[in-house]
Amino acid sequence: MDVVVAETNADSTEPSVKEPYVSLVFESVDEAYWFYNSYALNVGFGIKKGSTSKSFSSGDVIARRFECNKSGLKTSKVGEGSSTRAHRLTRVNCKAKLDIRKNKDDKWVVTGFIKEHNHELDTPRKAKRHRSHNILHKDKEVKKLMDQLYSAGMGPAKIARILNETNCNSSISANQVSVHLSEHRKNNIENEGASVFAYLKKQQELDPNFYFDIELDSNLVLRSFFWADSRSRNDFLTFGDVVVFDVTYKTNKFMMPFAPFTGVNHHRQSILFGCALLADETEETFHWLFHQWLKCMFDTAPKVIITDMDGAMYNAIKRVFPQTRHRFCSWHIGKHLVEHVLEIRDSNGDFKKDYYEWFNSKDVNTSEQRWKVFIQKYSIQNNSWLLKMWDRREHWVPAYLKDYFVVGMTSSGRSESINAFFDGFVNSKTQLLEFITQYEKALHSRHQAEEREDFNTMNSVANLFTSYALERFAAEFYTKNMFKHFQQEFKQSLECWYEEINTIGTITTFRVGLSCEDSINWSTVIYDDDNTKVICECAKFETDGFLCKHILHIMIAKKHLQSIPNLYLLKRWSISARNKSNTEISVVSSDIVTPMMKWKLTNTQTNIFNLAITSKEAYDLVMSTLTGLLENVRDSFNYSEPASIASQVGSTTIYPSSVGISIRDPLLVKTKGRPKIASRIESGIEISQSQGKRRTCGTCGGKGHYSTTCPQKDKVISKTVYKFFSFG
Repeated sequence: MDVVVAETNADSTEPSVKEPYVSLVFESVDEAYWFYNSYALNVGFGIKKGSTSKSFSSGDVIARRFECNKSGLKTSKVGEGSSTRAHRLTRVNCKAKLDIRKNKDDKWVVTGFIKEHNHELDTPRKAKRHRSHNILHKDKEVKKLMDQLYSAGMGPAKIARILNETNCNSSISANQVSVHLSEHRKNNIENEGASVFAYLKKQQELDPNFYFDIELDSNLVLRSFFWADSRSRNDFLTFGDVVVFDVTYKTNKFMMPFAPFTGVNHHRQSILFGCALLADETEETFHWLFHQWLKCMFDTAPKVIITDMDGAMYNAIKRVFPQTRHRFCSWHIGKHLVEHVLEIRDSNGDFKKDYYEWFNSKDVNTSEQRWKVFIQKYSIQNNSWLLKMWDRREHWVPAYLKDYFVVGMTSSGRSESINAFFDGFVNSKTQLLEFITQYEKALHSRHQAEEREDFNTMNSVANLFTSYALERFAAEFYTKNMFKHFQQEFKQSLECWYEEINTIGTITTFRVGLSCEDSINWSTVIYDDDNTKVICECAKFETDGFLCKHILHIMIAKKHLQSIPNLYLLKRWSISARNKSNTEISVVSSDIVTPMMKWKLTNTQTNIFNLAITSKEAYDLVMSTLTGLLENVRDSFNYSEPASIASQVGSTTIYPSSVGISIRDPLLVKTKGRPKIASRIESGIEISQSQGKRRTCGTCGGKGHYSTTCPQKDKVISKTVYKFFSFG
């Protein structure tokens, strides 16, 4: 069915472009191309160069076609024995085109134009991501800016971010910039507290929904501060059901711990719900932060929060979020467990098998029975740490965690992946204001990543594994990345068998599992035909938010369903997860002077200077013109010399009188055992990937000794041991 082209688009920022028509004349092929490309951007599609026709006598091109970039078809090789990785299809045989031909006057005339498309069109904002419109990096002035940034020591990732931030409609990649990473730092000597307050206050003026709070001690010394922009607050309303909170140390001038609140969006990407720099890791500091964050998020607590096992954090969460389910990070559990049971494990050959049998118990009753046997067999009654962890089993043992949604997360790796963004951008001399701007870059990169996935999902069609209508239904509902996870379960469901246990009224009980595994490991599925309700003891839907292979097998093989019941479709995993009214809030004032504007002004100034020094006559003309211009600008904007933003008296930062307070810079933080020189605590993923494979020693991986005599026993956790005690 052809899609009607709208005359205008709600979020269009482009001027109206005239529609092509037959007999329209252009001076050159390039003029015709750019005319059609501008029209395509305004309407909402990308173009590409199509076929050409040449003169038999001269060999010159006399006719050319430009067409929608979704023209033609690509034959899918999936299912034909090809080992090629399946890519999503972008071409849908669209017939939209523009044909031009050279006339006897050497001009180019439109000879054919098809307006209609057989696919949905993008808004101009999203259409800019099509290849024919993503051309900012080819602009002469932008290339000059890239050269200047390169001479300043900046690298591809940094340059790409700067260019994209100065022009929100662009999408320049690091691959389009070929320089090495470095950065000039701004100076903000001995003015940290005042600068932070002024910057956050300015952000609040630009974005009325920007939230921040600063904690001062009795001497007005800056202790901690928290901030979140309107996009982060709105994101929480949509995706804030599960939050990861992790205090990971980042290097900054005052060694303040960095504490981001992280979640997962509809593409399974990490998103940020605000962050803080803290004075310390005490219960009262965490209580202050959680209280501020709760106020920021409209007094709405998350359903689940995932953290490490820090005692101060644990107590603060109980005080501020009493109804929130608190899950411990699986990696931190595994790390500490290794430290406390290493000797028991190495001296008992069956420990690993028995441990897994207990840990993987399918229900609470089985877990409790096996635990009693487990502690008796290995005399764990004497291990106070393990007994303490057993008392908190509802925070980390899988059998106790099957009744609530965690979006598939079991560790704080989401938060730590955000921290990893800062590597190479901050060090022990990084000032607080610069750290905030780096955070904003991370935030912007998250937004761009989400927009890319939105675009990729809406401009491609999933490769289906089967012809089942249910798979096609899921492909149309889920985002691209989410459908990949669903499709893995769907494929496995086709390898399952089932046996019907009993039927009572409309409720039937099944046992379902992979044909290659022992039936004792199969899962129980209870299906109610009356209301199409279904429960599986693996609890994948309850924890991850999409159906497991066991339920899918029954729906397909037994019930022959054509679609997934609405009860089992979470909108948060769909392309329509966002409420546009919440997410289209601008966080930047139109009055702001961007870095690109400043650069253009500086570049113009340089050109004027170079012309002015060519002669005395040119100098006099430039000076008289600039003097008059300066007076006009001052009169037009009532400009006067600004008062100093802040002054320094002793160690106290003095703020302008309008602020009403004087903020002193924070003290150097004394952390919980943190080394004097370090960048940050590595995440569990990073540690497990960085350490070597197990050889002879079960602790350090070295040869010539065992774990019991390992000289690094108290310092090193090997990759293999980490895997052994992995909980997710």
